[in-house]
Amino acid sequence: MSQLSEMIQKKESIEKELLARPGVTGVDVGYKYVKGQRTDEIAIRVHVAKKREVGAKDKIPDTFDGYKTDVIERTYVLQPLMKKLEDVAPLADTSHYPTLEGGVSIGPDRSVGGYIYAGTLGAIVKDNATGNPLLLSNFHVMCIDNGWHVGDQMDQPSLIDTGTHADGVGTLLRATLSGHVDGAVSTLSGRPYKCEIVDVGAVNGTAAAVLGAPVRKRGRTTLLTYGFVDGLSSSVNIDYGDGIGVRTLTDQIGVRPDTSHNAKFSDHGDSGSVVVDANGKVIALLFAGSDDGHTLASPIATVLTELGISMCTTLKLKDVKDQIKEHKELSKELKESIKDLKDGRKDTKDLKEKDVKDVIKDHKEFKEFEKPTKELKEAKEFEKPGKEAGETGPIVPSQPIQPRDFDQRLAALEQTIGQLTSFISSSMRPDLSGSALGQEPDCGCASRLEKAATDALQSKASFDMKPSDR
Repeated sequence: MSQLSEMIQKKESIEKELLARPGVTGVDVGYKYVKGQRTDEIAIRVHVAKKREVGAKDKIPDTFDGYKTDVIERTYVLQPLMKKLEDVAPLADTSHYPTLEGGVSIGPDRSVGGYIYAGTLGAIVKDNATGNPLLLSNFHVMCIDNGWHVGDQMDQPSLIDTGTHADGVGTLLRATLSGHVDGAVSTLSGRPYKCEIVDVGAVNGTAAAVLGAPVRKRGRTTLLTYGFVDGLSSSVNIDYGDGIGVRTLTDQIGVRPDTSHNAKFSDHGDSGSVVVDANGKVIALLFAGSDDGHTLASPIATVLTELGISMCTTLKLKDVKDQIKEHKELSKELKESIKDLKDGRKDTKDLKEKDVKDVIKDHKEFKEFEKPTKELKEAKEFEKPGKEAGETGPIVPSQPIQPRDFDQRLAALEQTIGQLTSFISSSMRPDLSGSALGQEPDCGCASRLEKAATDALQSKASFDMKPSDR
């Protein structure tokens, strides 16, 4: 276990007691600050509403079991934008997007206590149950409070940002406000979409947060901003207001602003944005921040699991070609493996059960790289001049490439090769390297393996033929 993992484990063992102390707003593991300047030293950090002199009982020690500590003055709050109906003044990005994508204004088509709300549509996602596109944001953006209902309309832009009831883009489908995630999803209707984020580009999947790594986000208020992962395993107390009260969210990610680009990483109205790494992969869903521009976000893997969704990504023609190339390389390795196994069968002293299992494993991996002819045609059509990206949604879905009828032939080969396991089982050959092997009668299996290998090579040759030649 790494020192960072050990430190997180220690933090988790004491955070409940620390969060219960008066004035403590959060606990995490991240960079230690000295006189306001970040150092490269990692510490267990205790966030407090206000630094002050406290008694010995409540004082944070310099170390916890040898791990250094740091006390940071910081309070996190939710970051929706809320205004009274009579005080509405549009700010930042108020655009109506004919094609929906992440990073734009969104909000519920209702008011609460005379206030209307705005947040950010973080990204387009897919419903795991139906495959339908959905809109991802926060619970406190789409639901606001406990008065929400499935079917509540979502507007783009939000009511604060000149949106009206006619700007509905979907209805609330489900939401979660757990000990780990503040999230919600809406259906999507009436507009096409792109699996992209404004000013960021295509979403290339998801990834885990790495301490110190550069990140970006695009939100309704502060638009495109840059930052760095500053804290891991953050546990914070957040006030959700009347009806919900203070909730503790654990295992969150802290982000500090890259002040060479922007003073703040996020602000009110940016709630619901997704945080993206340097490779265009989503790492977290933004939900809170502090006055000094620091931000909290929930790990995207947890968000996707709790909401039953998957990230929507666009597979470009280059990606398809790369997978075809990888398929060909794996096909060549498989051919060599079968030849080696065939040669080894002629000399049973070199045949190991592990060899058989490795070949079977290669077969299973090989099936994942079968070329999807229909999807490749669509990808080529998508890249023709004049085809507008996102006109009808993503062209090639990010799903595992599926095999064709070649599966059946490979399955038959696996079954045949699987029979070899019993031939070299421990009961029949307790010591494959021993001299007793030479005393055993021929089992007559060599011809079966030779035929299986030949069939596999013929099947592979048939697979590589053009459709017109078959």
